[in-house]
Amino acid sequence: MRPSRVYVRGLPLPGPLIESMASGAWPAQDDTRLRAIMPWFAGPLDILADVHQMRRESEALNRMTDDGVTAELFRQARGSHATDLVELPWLDAELAVPIGVNRKSGADVVLALDYRTGSNDPRVVASDRWTDPDQCAWRAVAPAFSAFAGALGVEARRRYQYVGPEEIRVQIWSQGSGRPVTSPADLADWLARQDGSERGEPMTFVIDESTTLRLAPRRSEHVVCAGGAPVLSAGEITFEPSGDGWRVSEISNQSAGYCPEPDSYAAVQVALDNAGLDHPGSFTVPIVFRRCVHCGQLNIVKDDHYACAMCDEPLPAAWNADAPGAPAPRPRNGTTIGDIVSGTVLADERPFGPRIRLDGDASSTPAYVRDFPWKGRRSEAVRDDQPVTAEVVSIDDAAGRVWLSLAATEHPELWQFLKSLHTGDVLDGTVADVQNFGVFISLDEGPAHPSFPGVGFVTVPELAWEYFEEVTDVVHVGQRVRGEVLAFDTTNGEARLSLRALRPDPFQIFADNTALEQCLTGTVTKIVPFGVFVEVAAGVHGLVHKDELADVPVDSPEQVVRLGEQVQVTVIGLERDRRRLHLSRTRGHDPSTLATERPT
Repeated sequence: MRPSRVYVRGLPLPGPLIESMASGAWPAQDDTRLRAIMPWFAGPLDILADVHQMRRESEALNRMTDDGVTAELFRQARGSHATDLVELPWLDAELAVPIGVNRKSGADVVLALDYRTGSNDPRVVASDRWTDPDQCAWRAVAPAFSAFAGALGVEARRRYQYVGPEEIRVQIWSQGSGRPVTSPADLADWLARQDGSERGEPMTFVIDESTTLRLAPRRSEHVVCAGGAPVLSAGEITFEPSGDGWRVSEISNQSAGYCPEPDSYAAVQVALDNAGLDHPGSFTVPIVFRRCVHCGQLNIVKDDHYACAMCDEPLPAAWNADAPGAPAPRPRNGTTIGDIVSGTVLADERPFGPRIRLDGDASSTPAYVRDFPWKGRRSEAVRDDQPVTAEVVSIDDAAGRVWLSLAATEHPELWQFLKSLHTGDVLDGTVADVQNFGVFISLDEGPAHPSFPGVGFVTVPELAWEYFEEVTDVVHVGQRVRGEVLAFDTTNGEARLSLRALRPDPFQIFADNTALEQCLTGTVTKIVPFGVFVEVAAGVHGLVHKDELADVPVDSPEQVVRLGEQVQVTVIGLERDRRRLHLSRTRGHDPSTLATERPT
């Protein structure tokens, strides 16, 4: 199965780099442009051509960092060993991937991706040994790899940012992202999990930045399917049975959230071809989106008639869906998203919650509270006949309902700060409190939380890639940390963060160096009714199913293995996207050497 992302030392390469390597546009070896981008470089630089060269130079970077004298001279450190966050002019070598090295031997200079600024489009940095001959320093070259590639003249496919309603972004946290499909088996498995009546209906799809197809059930929001990230294309896709599998029967770029151009099918074709899926070769229903520069209305161009449906002014020939739009048309009741409204609490109306009678012309519109204040008891905020002030955060036109946020008016500064965050942003802070359900982070920027020790919050799974027993094994109060924004949790008034997103993934490092049918030795770390988990590398655990434990059926895993036992296993399956490792004790070994009874 083809992974949806490519990794070097456990860090995901940015989509534009993967794409330009595949197209032959990389390496972009242009000495003149490189000198203009990095004027302090006194010598020529060679751009690394492929993943193998990047992995090789990463090992050299590791060796330099692990030598105390060299590390001090070149200002390189391991962030996991540091007592504070590693900042420029130092390099956190664990979060760097070399993409260029000196052409002349002995110069020891490096151009690298720096993942301290995010995992999707990391910053580019380079070492400077010339400004101060006595002390090397790492300097920022470009704020993101995409900007660096553009400066080198590397053309990449257009990446479409989300341009739809902001309130839909809230769903990202609760619903996750779409299922990556990289093979016919992936598609068959995903469709089998859908309701039978839905399989022949249009599904939501996006092509993510790694040129991977992601699917979600019909009527799902595209920005949720994409996990809030930019996409190469998006729309609706329909499948039909074909032989023993499925093929794409219809596909369109219908996505008002991203508004991709019809020529984005080039990315769709790559994703579908890589997944081994037959497809029409172009959008069966191509759609052209244009925003009117006069009234701001987003239009679908029909029959090449480039005129606004609202004001009849000409529409531009070039794509401009990301231009500012006009304020949303107000419903007849006069309210729109973002309005501050007042009203009175009527009663708790299940299943919607407290109903509010709005003042003025909107009094007949059913309004309900979505977000309660982030301080105090909910019941105190919505007593019967109590007057309230709230922000309109969502309007369900079909059902005629309005959804309100009391938190937005109770804590306006924090609300605006959290609304300004985007998935993938990086925030620094200090661990303020450690609980068994997660960690509160006091952020360096933004207002304080009215109730919790910090506005940032990290759930236990997002703390680290490796297995750990206690939260305090990973972090402690007072520790400086850096996290990547996952979402704005409007229920609790928190920025949900991930610490592990900005750390190398040991599973991907293991996968880079492991093949199917490879024999390994590991330790049994957990026994469950259906099998046992074996640690085969630091932080990497695989499942040996009960049927793969011995050459004869066993009723219980304890019959043949015990906790802490060293066992030989064979790799029979490796799913990089799901981080799943499947092992066997029977395959690749002499069955006569495998005990069928628990050793005494």
